[in-house]
Amino acid sequence: MFAESGYQAQTALPDQDVQQLCERLTPAAVLIDMGIWEADTAYVFGVLNGALRFERPVTIALCILPHQVRRARKFGADGLWVRGVDDAAALPRLTGDLLQQRREGKLKPRVPSTPL
Repeated sequence: MFAESGYQAQTALPDQDVQQLCERLTPAAVLIDMGIWEADTAYVFGVLNGALRFERPVTIALCILPHQVRRARKFGADGLWVRGVDDAAALPRLTGDLLQQRREGKLKPRVPSTPL
């Protein structure tokens, strides 16, 4: 879906070295599946929010359940996409909109409301 919209897509799992991947790929946006273990999502958000040796990417949390939405907000996600509510085809557009807002200075990195 993203590759068809002109984005370079790369899949990464929490047990991979997220820090090294971000340094090497310097992603503009990251989609985080909130269905994985809470400790794994906290780890990934911690690396992305800390952004050592790479620019902090726009983070979009992919959620299904209400507690995942709450957790994504607490961890500092820039955007939310909720399965069954939001249109899948609109996900690349949401990503593009958030990236444009970041470039224009209208989207400041969110600060987590919980320690990661």
